[in-house]
Amino acid sequence: MITAQGRRRFLAEVAGAYGRTGAAWSTGPALVYDRLAAALVATSPVPLVGRTVVDVGAGTGAASLAVVAAGGRAVALDLAPPMLRAHRAPVVSAIAGEATALPLGDASVDGVVAAFSLNHLPDPVAGFREARRVCRPGSPVLAAAYAADDDHPVKRAVDQAAAESGWRPEPWYDAMRATVTSQLATVDGMAAAAAAAGLPPGGARRAVVDMSDLTPAQLVAWRLGMAQVAPFLAAAGRQTRQRVTQRALDLLGAEPPPLRRSIVVYAGIT
Repeated sequence: MITAQGRRRFLAEVAGAYGRTGAAWSTGPALVYDRLAAALVATSPVPLVGRTVVDVGAGTGAASLAVVAAGGRAVALDLAPPMLRAHRAPVVSAIAGEATALPLGDASVDGVVAAFSLNHLPDPVAGFREARRVCRPGSPVLAAAYAADDDHPVKRAVDQAAAESGWRPEPWYDAMRATVTSQLATVDGMAAAAAAAGLPPGGARRAVVDMSDLTPAQLVAWRLGMAQVAPFLAAAGRQTRQRVTQRALDLLGAEPPPLRRSIVVYAGIT
């Protein structure tokens, strides 16, 4: 079990990595995460039109864009201010803050969306509990995480290509893969976390989001922009990035399997 001090250190390391990623997210991962966020927002059990919805772990704005497209007003919240500075959506406000201690009053908003952010928490129940606290009665709480069976060869191709050029995973990334993300990676795990926070049952399910139109170059760009790799590439320079990109494309091949993201979502009403 991670201690309270360990949780704070872990979250600080994650925020630092995402902070060093910044705008790089919008040139690669956004190709994937904008669609995933839209799929999550589409599961809302009530319309978002006219609602003020907090995008927890907003990053550069994937879920905020989906909220606005659905007629809502987005409040972007992220622990990494540089990600907020690269935000792409029109928002009511952008706030630096932590998912387990939202800087918002009780019953102050009309909904919460957490697109692939609660699965970064050592204690996702605390994140769900905060979402419930800040929502008015009848508000939607939407969350998504990667499913345990979510995989694609591009992940291994990019990791190998980066490692050949000197990249090594930072401790936060190893810890996240070992003990953190698995907590919400199944329908049972997602349902249990939401229930422990006092949210209604029956809102958890698995979904598959088809992205089979993405090209090999787009798949590689997705992985190169992720927070575990992007800071290394930014520091290594243009030539290293070009070398890693080409090597990853070679490893992936010209006709990789189509990308179909397997996710677990929770959609409930407070």
